[in-house]
Amino acid sequence: MASIRDVAAAAGVSPTTVSHALNNRGRIAEETRVRVLKAAAQLGYQANVHAQQLVTRRSRIIAIQLPTLEGSQGPALPDSAYFLDLINGAAAAADSAGYALVVTPSGGKASIFGGFAIDGAIIVDPQGDEPIFATGVPVVTVGHALCETHDVLAVDNDHATAARLVLDHFEKTGRRRPAMVADDTRRSYVDDVISGYREWVRDKGLRDITITLGSLDPRAIDRVIARFREEHVDAAYTSSDDLALAVLDAASRAGVAVPKELAIASAVDAKSLTLTSPQISATNLFPFRTGGTAAQLLMDRLENNGTGEDTRLIPTQFVARASSAAADAAPNLV
Repeated sequence: MASIRDVAAAAGVSPTTVSHALNNRGRIAEETRVRVLKAAAQLGYQANVHAQQLVTRRSRIIAIQLPTLEGSQGPALPDSAYFLDLINGAAAAADSAGYALVVTPSGGKASIFGGFAIDGAIIVDPQGDEPIFATGVPVVTVGHALCETHDVLAVDNDHATAARLVLDHFEKTGRRRPAMVADDTRRSYVDDVISGYREWVRDKGLRDITITLGSLDPRAIDRVIARFREEHVDAAYTSSDDLALAVLDAASRAGVAVPKELAIASAVDAKSLTLTSPQISATNLFPFRTGGTAAQLLMDRLENNGTGEDTRLIPTQFVARASSAAADAAPNLV
């Protein structure tokens, strides 16, 4: 097995230069760095991870902490395709940079970060009072903490603008009385979606029909559909894919035709929304890219003390499907 001295000899540099090039440290000319990396690859050199940890005093382990959602009991991971894609994006970025990723639920104890010698953490949908903030390790958030008391970098989507795009789509398909259906979790993206909805209806001179729910109990969703009928709601914008599915199911139970009588769209896209009849319109938040960006920002801060802009915005894309088609459109619109 090739050693660091073998790589140094092949590249025509000192072992110290090889170490700095492989660990992205020190001031090394880019040409030299490339030569070292090429020599290491040709020789099949593999760094001793434990030795690197002793030298750098870093574990090369980062954590991603997920939020607590409705129905979760204690430390558990949210059952959501969005979070799975987010984790996969962060894991891919970490792996490509030689880091390991530990996934922790929001109900986990802060001691886990010390036990695993975590270098830094990604906090998804933070409240701002998570124990990790008290540990002093570098943190990148996905979404903004509602209690902004810490100097952290953030990755987010422009949810308010995304909401207005969906409502514009409703309007173009003939909807005149949209309602907002949101969960009551304290998450910044939900606040942003509701703010976007309220700004839009205010600008249009329409009534604000915002409904918040603490659970997905079918009886609660049935009451939402009953209220829709009372207030002549013709479009429902939901804060999550689970809520969109629940509204579609309740509409079916009540004999409300989608999209003829009620259009539905979700602020979060998921594969499950393409398995329904009709398929449900949604906003693609690109969670894989979001997770990868968050991990890259964190590792850049760890490696180079990077700061950059306070918030890195990931673009969104509204995907119109049959659930929000015009009332007289063909039912198989995708």
